[in-house]
Amino acid sequence: MWTITYETAHLVSRHRGTLPVLLTCPHDGEESPTGVPERTGSAPDCPPFKKSRDLHTRPITTGIAQRLLDVFGEAPYVVIAEFHRKFIDANRQRECAYEDPDATPYYDEYHNTIRSFGEEIRAENGGLGLLFDIHGTQVIDDDPADLYLGTDDGETVARLLAVDPQAMWRRRSLRGFLEAAGYVVSPKLPGSAETPAVNGGYTVRSYGSSHVDGLEAIQIEIAFPLRDDEGKRETLIENLAYAIGTLVARYADTHTLAAFQRINLFGGGVAQMVTGQLQRRPASNDLRLQLGGGSSNRGRVELRHDPGTTVEFATPRRTGVLVLYDEHGHDYYLWVDNQGKLRISPSDPGANSQAGTIVGAQP
Repeated sequence: MWTITYETAHLVSRHRGTLPVLLTCPHDGEESPTGVPERTGSAPDCPPFKKSRDLHTRPITTGIAQRLLDVFGEAPYVVIAEFHRKFIDANRQRECAYEDPDATPYYDEYHNTIRSFGEEIRAENGGLGLLFDIHGTQVIDDDPADLYLGTDDGETVARLLAVDPQAMWRRRSLRGFLEAAGYVVSPKLPGSAETPAVNGGYTVRSYGSSHVDGLEAIQIEIAFPLRDDEGKRETLIENLAYAIGTLVARYADTHTLAAFQRINLFGGGVAQMVTGQLQRRPASNDLRLQLGGGSSNRGRVELRHDPGTTVEFATPRRTGVLVLYDEHGHDYYLWVDNQGKLRISPSDPGANSQAGTIVGAQP
């Protein structure tokens, strides 16, 4: 079994992976950067001052990375701050992260590495990529949960939500996988605001997809009871790794389908005539595969995805629509309704499964 190894420079450990996933861990370092005094909290206009570590988030981060490699055969990119938070807070803007200029190389090393890895992930994956910033917190009294997902109320996953507004709430989302594993995840209800104390900090806001060159970025805050108990911690590592690994395929599929409004397929022959076309209709979320050239060509065939209902998890009204064109270019719509009967119509029935004329049924 291959064990992930890490290179370290300026107290920043990193691994260059192949998965389009970047794991970051800013607050579990133990090292003292040379010549850098402890912070005093004297910097003006900065967030609440903290010196304590997010205990056990480093082994959780490296454990997730290793488990992803073991299960899926590919390792994520990883960036870990090895310097103690009392000297430098890597999850703050520069003015609030440290108070002595000798800390600059350490801080820059951390963020330059994140930036470089993010650029590489996007370049190699068609602009796609996921970032998970791993943190620890106490259980919040007025919002008790095991895990808190922070996205600045959707801003750090803006590109993903533009494609799929329910991407953070589906059963096959990060939240859905974790809830299925038995965890209480905050926020708990669709449309509810994230708890301000854990709604995403400097890292996800700086490298999230609210920026043109950003990744889809989620801050994961892990409650102390899950981190402190070794058995619970190991189970959490396993569950987070499976959730993240499974999410990669789901995320890529969603983005890939949404990235193309139209694809033309070309065949050989005179003048490189169009022999096929895949077109997405954003208004209905309908995908149309067309074979046989332009609409006036006889023998053209289309297979359309049925938009179905707008209610998540509801059964689509039709599994698909086959559109046949006669030699005069007139179209005929053929589909199986929700009772298993074959129907035909000279006009597009839209989402009405019961339109048209019944021309066949299973015995």
